[in-house]
Amino acid sequence: MTIEKAELITVVNNTLNRGYTGTALDTKITATLKDLSMRGNFLQDEFKRETIADPITDYYSLPDNFKDLLFVGMKSHDDTIIYKPLVYERFEMYQRNIYYSSTPGTPTRYTWQSGYMYPRPIPDAIYNMYLWYSYLYPEKVINDEEEEVSACDYILFTDIYRKAIEMGLCYEVALGLNLDKDAQKFKALYLEQVSIRKASLKEHAKIAAYRNGF
Repeated sequence: MTIEKAELITVVNNTLNRGYTGTALDTKITATLKDLSMRGNFLQDEFKRETIADPITDYYSLPDNFKDLLFVGMKSHDDTIIYKPLVYERFEMYQRNIYYSSTPGTPTRYTWQSGYMYPRPIPDAIYNMYLWYSYLYPEKVINDEEEEVSACDYILFTDIYRKAIEMGLCYEVALGLNLDKDAQKFKALYLEQVSIRKASLKEHAKIAAYRNGF
């Protein structure tokens, strides 16, 4: 079940006794969606990257809305050879290890920093890297009609996040109206819902499939 903007506005109006309509809450709805996406790996996607061996390349850009890299699988360029999933290492450890040995080879580890991913060893051939990552809520989204619309007009979060979004939006509105007691109440309810969602967040089926396949 999708979450509609009009439904969120109705909740705010009924809860805070207001009369908002149309686009009046667009900014606050978008702010709530962005804040929620920052608080956990709730929005996830995947993409495929080919490594570059000539010239030797040691880093690869990540998506602009990237939040956290959750899983990296790797196959040969023709997908016939499946390698073990790459193991994450801290960026400081990567720098130390690459300093002692920068000899190219088949990557077994990876790290990421400032929007770039670094496989180690530096790839010695063209490999297919399959990356599963979480991302931050974008300003624009693509709806079912393949149209680009504002973030609040096509909500990416599924229905299980409805209560968290409702409480977060009520907090944003109450805060803007200087209703300090209400704002504190809704903030506490919002953070409670966020904690519940984080605790129940499970690995995506595709991650499990990759781990079985790799």
